[in-house]
Amino acid sequence: MKNIIYTITALVIGSANWAAPLDKSSVSGDAQWLAHIDLEAFTESALGDYAMGILKEEIAKNNDTPISVDIDLVAQEIHSLTAFGTSLTENPEENSVLIVKTGNRARSIIDGYIATAELETDGKTGIKRLEDKDIDTYLIGNELYASFLRDDVWVSSKSYDQIEKVQSVINGRSDNLTDTDSRLLVKDDPGFFFLATAEGFDKLGDMPAQARVLQKAQGGQIAFGERGDMFLANLALLTPDPDVSSQLSRIIQGMVALASFAEIGDERLDTLMNNLAVEEADRHVSINLEYPVSGLINILSTLAAEAEDAFDDKKSEDNKI
Repeated sequence: MKNIIYTITALVIGSANWAAPLDKSSVSGDAQWLAHIDLEAFTESALGDYAMGILKEEIAKNNDTPISVDIDLVAQEIHSLTAFGTSLTENPEENSVLIVKTGNRARSIIDGYIATAELETDGKTGIKRLEDKDIDTYLIGNELYASFLRDDVWVSSKSYDQIEKVQSVINGRSDNLTDTDSRLLVKDDPGFFFLATAEGFDKLGDMPAQARVLQKAQGGQIAFGERGDMFLANLALLTPDPDVSSQLSRIIQGMVALASFAEIGDERLDTLMNNLAVEEADRHVSINLEYPVSGLINILSTLAAEAEDAFDDKKSEDNKI
């Protein structure tokens, strides 16, 4: 616990505060999937404030020391997370990478954490600095590489080749998303704090029955954000032709109509579904949702309470055995 507190406390020193939307020039041009979260935009949103409140409660509940942590300041220091990969089906773990954009002091902070851990464990931390690499790199648990390309850019992957590839992309020696005709970004809408997108749904096998409708699409993108007191969501599915677009549109509208009969706590889902619009184009189907953030938080709170009750009931039953 002491090491964790040291790291988090140090991270908040000298933190900067700037937005970090998706930087397409940092993503390889041959990426097949990506996920991005702008942490500053998220923490400034009402939904982010709700999530941060839950996180603070959990940390306080499990903190066994007199030292508390200012999570708000920690969140300001970690500006964005971007993960992407070049394959969904062939060794996805070896073909993926995570880029973390941080404050300028993160590098020295992590070095300090590792040094503290080495003192307390006689060097047996499971973290090894690799002196034979051109980039300042650590090997964690003998399976995960973590490198600082700059003091404010941290990259990790199970493959060191992927880290070198990201360095090449960022330095302009390899193609990025802006240099290619990639269709990975189905709709390039600003203002969202979370974005996830992928190509190749039609090539995936062994999908659960509930998700097989996605195999009619070639790719898809989902994004979340806020405008005023409204939560925004967009789902765009990339299709091969107008016939598939029409079929997917009818399927989705049928699912929406069915979902409108459901209730979660005090929130009727017909209200939510009435705020959902399905748009059809030749090569994609787009689903747009606007819903009051307060109503969405009520739904999430109800689901969380039901999940907690179910967990407590199972725990009680296990204790009786």
